[in-house]
Amino acid sequence: MPDVFIAADDFTGALDTGVKLSGEGISARVVSGLDNMAPCDESVLAANLDTRHMDRDGAYRATYSACAKAFALGVRAVYVKTDSGLRGNIGAYLEAAARAADSRLVFAPAYPALDRRTADGVHMIGDVPVSRSVFGRDLLNPVRLDRTRDIIAMQSELNVYDARHPYDGQAGPSIEILELNTDAAIMSYAEEHAFGPLKAYAGCAGFAQGLGTLFRLKREKRPSARIRLPLAVLTASLNSVNMEQMRRGEASGLYSYRFSDVLEAEPDLDRVTEAVLGRLPGTMIESSRTPEQAETLSRAGEQMGLDAVMRGERIAHNLGRAAKRLIEKGFSGTLCLFGGDCVSAALGLMGCRGLNPVIETEPGVVVSRAYLPDREITLVTKSGGFGSPDVIQTLIRLAEGDT
Repeated sequence: MPDVFIAADDFTGALDTGVKLSGEGISARVVSGLDNMAPCDESVLAANLDTRHMDRDGAYRATYSACAKAFALGVRAVYVKTDSGLRGNIGAYLEAAARAADSRLVFAPAYPALDRRTADGVHMIGDVPVSRSVFGRDLLNPVRLDRTRDIIAMQSELNVYDARHPYDGQAGPSIEILELNTDAAIMSYAEEHAFGPLKAYAGCAGFAQGLGTLFRLKREKRPSARIRLPLAVLTASLNSVNMEQMRRGEASGLYSYRFSDVLEAEPDLDRVTEAVLGRLPGTMIESSRTPEQAETLSRAGEQMGLDAVMRGERIAHNLGRAAKRLIEKGFSGTLCLFGGDCVSAALGLMGCRGLNPVIETEPGVVVSRAYLPDREITLVTKSGGFGSPDVIQTLIRLAEGDT
């Protein structure tokens, strides 16, 4: 029976949180959706609830139902994994978990390893407030406000406490924001509050690194996963960070295949597999290689009657179909899925029964064992805004060192 349940709004979030624990030898299992939540032998059960693009009420219901089911399964506490850029239905997620636990929820949104922190109430991405960062320009979920308290209040009527409005001892559901802006601060909090009475926490993968200490979770032998060439990198992300990574991957020898008909209802998947199979060190399958191509694709989608959400869903779905076709054709390298929507679509279409995150090659870049109906594969995932510019070069180097 798992001790802790993690509710994530996308698949990459579930994985990059679970890997913080598996990296310490704490067993974690990641599944998709409420229906796949079930008792398991791992200490941590994480579920992708796909709530990032839902409306507020849908996100609340999905998160509440998942947390309530987790408590019914016997978990000691729930952890809501939030986006490190505070995209999505933050207030809805936190209120749902607090009400399911019927207690105060502690929220620490900082991710020190990626220089994402909360300073005097303002969420910062590097040296700029979040609304002026790449997350403020996100095509689907732009972040318009900077104060974490204000972002939560857009979707929640619970009392919210922070450094300026200290917790007053109120019983029942409420939200407390903590500014834990260093790894040392996170671990100090976990040590100080181990075995405490709270049953609800929230944060990104940064705060999650303290969960093993906070709940004194059992540590065991870590599982393994081997990265092999060729790489098949499928990306739905138009984040500028992701685009730079792709261009550096191309400079390192990966072939860039532009999935030009990715918005079509029936794209030519055979052309995609032909571009990948047998090519070393691998292939990148991209919907757009430049911001200009992304804008052209957007206009084409508008002419087809697809709004921004529908375009994103169509792109992710067709990339997922391409991933499934590659596996069916016998692809034996390492599948790399970049962007949460792409991960969710691909694993759903491939019938993935669950994953065990194994290691991070760098913060937010997760290597997992994925369990498909007829085989196990090594999978690399990351959010579009995660990873260094040289993330693909690192994967190539790790694969070559393992041959």
